[in-house]
Amino acid sequence: MILNQTLHFEVVHMDEKGIPKEEVWNTVLDLKRKDISFGSGRIFGSMCTSPESIAVEVNRLFQESNLGNPGLYPGTMEIENRVLSMLGSLLSLDRPFGHVLSGGTEANITAMYRAKKKTGRKKVVFPRSAHFSVLKAINILDLDPVPIDLDDSFRMSLQDLEDKLTDDVALALCVAGSTELGAVDDVERISEICSGLPLHVDAAFGGFVLPFLKDLDMLPDHVSRWDFGVNGVSSLSIDPHKMGGSTIPAGCLIFREEYPLKYLSVDSPYLTSSKAYTLAGTRDSGAVAAAYAVMRYLGRDGYRKVVSNCMEETRYLLERLREVGLEPVLDPVMNIIAVHHNDPRKVQTRMEEQGFFISRVEVPPALRFVVMPHVTRAAIDEMLPVLENVLTSI
Repeated sequence: MILNQTLHFEVVHMDEKGIPKEEVWNTVLDLKRKDISFGSGRIFGSMCTSPESIAVEVNRLFQESNLGNPGLYPGTMEIENRVLSMLGSLLSLDRPFGHVLSGGTEANITAMYRAKKKTGRKKVVFPRSAHFSVLKAINILDLDPVPIDLDDSFRMSLQDLEDKLTDDVALALCVAGSTELGAVDDVERISEICSGLPLHVDAAFGGFVLPFLKDLDMLPDHVSRWDFGVNGVSSLSIDPHKMGGSTIPAGCLIFREEYPLKYLSVDSPYLTSSKAYTLAGTRDSGAVAAAYAVMRYLGRDGYRKVVSNCMEETRYLLERLREVGLEPVLDPVMNIIAVHHNDPRKVQTRMEEQGFFISRVEVPPALRFVVMPHVTRAAIDEMLPVLENVLTSI
């Protein structure tokens, strides 16, 4: 199966009468077998991984819960508040405000929507390394994009930011762990330059990596403070369904102060809460409970071990990639490696033909590997000879 090609699906109409449960079940299982599993050891380009078993088990308990109507589910609402509180303690914020949403995309859209409502302005400054959800939000919200160039380390250029920053900017957005390269913007200096502006940090991936790299004394010297420890940071997104080990979908948007939520509120008189604050009406409560369960189960020590293991395998993979002549775009800050190649699309396609799924970077052209917990030493050793054969055949 080549994912870059158009897929063709069978047209299926709803039956007049239902069919036996066993037949339905068998059909679903047959279709599920077409999916690529993390356990196969062949997915090297995803920022998600197999969730912890306790997250899966807890998720099942909340299939009827809907945090979009929170008055019916006070226990689930308390779980969400506990998730936010634990994340606050991880991100240098004593009293966090916000919600567990569907992921980093919804979190980024919401943060930008709030900034537009609060300031009445339309310009958004963001690095060219920002996730594509930023452009999606700009299109949805009819905002004006102000992309900022990257410096030689693929971080937001502070000079270009100073040159392009104007009084009519609604929001500055920076990245703590870019999707393509894992680079971390200089949040502290950006905060100083953008003093007084709402500043949103997209830490969807890095949020569950950087704190534990700091605990392990593995943060590079150039990575400065990046979370709410920087006074100018007003909001931050972080995804438990990535390195957090929770079930999909779970992404959190956290505000430093409660008052920004008023800019998101709409009346909801027929629900148990008179105000609604999230883009989604119906909200997945199982993923909220799953995130709570896995954070309590692993604790900081458990996450340190996960991150340490991923970084160990990252170093090993980098060594093996160098053996086949591939050099990194930059030294990995976290468990993401990008290596230079002049035709990454062709390599990606050929690898998919061989049943291995890596990803690519457009600028600079590179092959990209995300070393998640399912990327084991054995999986790396199985993939590398295939990659070497592909490289020599191009």
